[in-house]
Amino acid sequence: MSLGKVLVTAGSVKGCEPALQLMRDAGCEVQLATPPLPLDEDWLLTQSRDAAALIFAMEPVSARLLANAPQLRIVARPGVGYDTVDLDAATRQGVAVTIAEGTNHESVADFTFALLLCAARGLLPAADSVQQQGWTRVTGTEVWGKTLALVGLGRIGQAVARRARGFDMRVLAVSRQRDEDLAHRLGLSYVDLDKALREADFLSLHAPLTPQTANMLDAGAIARMKPGAYLVNTSRGGLVDEAALAAAVREGHLAGAAVDVLRQQGAGSTSPLIGVPGIVVTPHMATFSREAMHRVAMAAAKAVVTRLQGGRPAGLVNPQALDAA
Repeated sequence: MSLGKVLVTAGSVKGCEPALQLMRDAGCEVQLATPPLPLDEDWLLTQSRDAAALIFAMEPVSARLLANAPQLRIVARPGVGYDTVDLDAATRQGVAVTIAEGTNHESVADFTFALLLCAARGLLPAADSVQQQGWTRVTGTEVWGKTLALVGLGRIGQAVARRARGFDMRVLAVSRQRDEDLAHRLGLSYVDLDKALREADFLSLHAPLTPQTANMLDAGAIARMKPGAYLVNTSRGGLVDEAALAAAVREGHLAGAAVDVLRQQGAGSTSPLIGVPGIVVTPHMATFSREAMHRVAMAAAKAVVTRLQGGRPAGLVNPQALDAA
């Protein structure tokens, strides 16, 4: 018996044959699709109209899309963020929303430190110089012994803190929940955001994008950052005022920045961070390790199968949806 159509646009899942086979073996009709660029919501509506499950990357799951997909039972996010989904509308409609929790934090933490080191030591302009037959050496700054402030202390923030110990860094954390035993194990101190801004040599963002955190690093917050500091963002572009960050680096208030996320993502982005000397921008690839991609894809596939078979999927962020279904 068919469990219904599963529409997959996420590259991590499309490229994982074991995940696709898991869904097919369970009776899912798996359809792989690549959205047009620029993104066309009408295309998404048409493709989703008869879907029982969606596995989207960063495509928006709006209230309009949900209303036009009466057979939809689950949106499985192949990641840990779900700000692209209208969670209230999904819950009202009885559509489960899941995340791939516990699958990619080590990969993102690795990448966070890669960005931090790249920015601190000027690796990109130096390497680019050699590629262009030059020999420009860049004088950077040491990471060892510096102060790292983490804004958000979930799985990713904790994994970054563990890596920081190898560099003998002083680690500060801004978190709504303060677990002193955890702080002791990780060797960090809890502080408020203002203290983190004032004292951090490196400020790394690991908070989710919510109405409360949107634009949390606005022009005022960036101005309060320690002169000569670096900003690293592997969370969400909407946390940062990009124009203010670009200006702070251009004017020398900040030494640099390294970001894997933008407010406007994809080819042709007009983000003011692109092209600014001292700012490293990568295309939202912190989770893109072979190991993490496999774990993420399998988690999404298992969530879809569990939900379509009538069970409670792992990583469920809106349990009330099961009551509404």
